[in-house]
Amino acid sequence: MAIAFIGAPKGISIPLRVFDVPTSGMVPAGVAIDGVSAEAMVRPQDASPVAGLFYLLMWAPGVAMGLLALFTLIRALRRARAGDRALFSATTADLLRGIGWIVIAGSLASAALGMVAEAALAAMLLTESYAFYPPSSTLLWAVVAGFAALGVSEIVRRGLALLEEVEAKV
Repeated sequence: MAIAFIGAPKGISIPLRVFDVPTSGMVPAGVAIDGVSAEAMVRPQDASPVAGLFYLLMWAPGVAMGLLALFTLIRALRRARAGDRALFSATTADLLRGIGWIVIAGSLASAALGMVAEAALAAMLLTESYAFYPPSSTLLWAVVAGFAALGVSEIVRRGLALLEEVEAKV
């Protein structure tokens, strides 16, 4: 609706990475630029449902994975607020383990889909494209966060075992 009232051109701009950008005249003498990559905002002039689908595949799986992990984390935090016994429970440990695997598997899957979608979009919309576009550094941090959630899950499991042992002795 806003496009119709503001008068902006139809369609959306799709961010694509461009490599080997010309840099002549950008730096003073004695300085060399080894390589440049940039993000170009590309907008198809005609309706392109295929480009829209590929663009959706670039970002939607990561967002869905993030939301699923967030909602699982909210469930675990609600349990933890109920007290120590609810915090150190098998259910909380299972929720944390689930978050870890959701983030690890979801990040890898969304990165794979994003790389394929970006390569297909670049082939469709740019004159020079590559067969492989590396994933962003966010993938590495998401996988690290997933392993951290698995570690916290194991800590909660061991805490539960210690709590049960203490309660058995008392």
